[in-house]
Amino acid sequence: MRVFIPAYCYRDSFADNVRVTLRSMGHDVRTLGQIDSSRIWSFFARFRRRLNEFIPSVRPSWEEYNIIKIGKEYKPDLFLSLTQRIHPEVLFELKKGCGGRRVLWWGDPPAYSQQWGIVDPEWDFVYLKDRSTVKKLCIAGRNAFLLNEAMNPVWHKPISRQINNEIVVAGNYYAYRQAVVLRLMEDGVGMQLYGPPPPRWADPRIVEHHTGRYVVCEEKSQVFGEGMACLNTFTLGEGDSLNCRAFEIAGAGGLQIIENRPAITECFEPGRDLLVFETYEELMSHIDRARKYPEEMNLIRESGAKRALSDHTYRHRLEVIIANLN
Repeated sequence: MRVFIPAYCYRDSFADNVRVTLRSMGHDVRTLGQIDSSRIWSFFARFRRRLNEFIPSVRPSWEEYNIIKIGKEYKPDLFLSLTQRIHPEVLFELKKGCGGRRVLWWGDPPAYSQQWGIVDPEWDFVYLKDRSTVKKLCIAGRNAFLLNEAMNPVWHKPISRQINNEIVVAGNYYAYRQAVVLRLMEDGVGMQLYGPPPPRWADPRIVEHHTGRYVVCEEKSQVFGEGMACLNTFTLGEGDSLNCRAFEIAGAGGLQIIENRPAITECFEPGRDLLVFETYEELMSHIDRARKYPEEMNLIRESGAKRALSDHTYRHRLEVIIANLN
């Protein structure tokens, strides 16, 4: 198929992982191009995203008019948007000028969707990771389906074994994640913080402990494998769903200690593939156990990696999307 992903790709991003996987499956894929991740996390880019959240435009942007132009020239069989707001006018024009299916795979919490967003009737299919929102969209007459995020075995794979006794955190530093990390630090737990720069309002201790490294691909897997454990928490806006890190940590052979939610049992077996916690005391108990019994933890690492590879790759997810097109 000809697949158009209307996004700029940077290494190990959602769009990049989907692009790489589709091409390995034999499909022709077009995007808006490759960019460096530093551009995505620059102050200007983050300010622009926040501005768009609070003052969404009632008209398509110049980038969206370019998407229409590319779509009409390329005439994709599949227009695949990945956690991206697409103006209704753009979807309507693509419907007239392209003829292919218009599919949205939304990886963020549904509450982050702006204006019509995931509810737009111009989408042929919408894939979400939150079961309750899927039900809501079906009530509204949309073709909505449950589809989790995933890992890419090309680079989310076991690369290294544990070499330190620190807890790895990778991702955005929203307030709740900072609060949990700070409490662990106060209790003497060693932390390694990776990801985009902390926000300007971040606690100075978070800024001080941040490594300054935005890890991707094999480097990310190496960091996950070398740490004593990887802590996975969720933003307050995340419902009963999992983030991409849940699958990437598992695929990399990291010992994942994850905030509990029902969705976990649909993808992993707690205690066998990863460790779950509902209280701070449970979190500290898992950390203490990981420190005392590393060989026992290796069995959990190996089981999580096998489960991710057998059930949770991007190829698994994309095969679902493609099968529904027929």
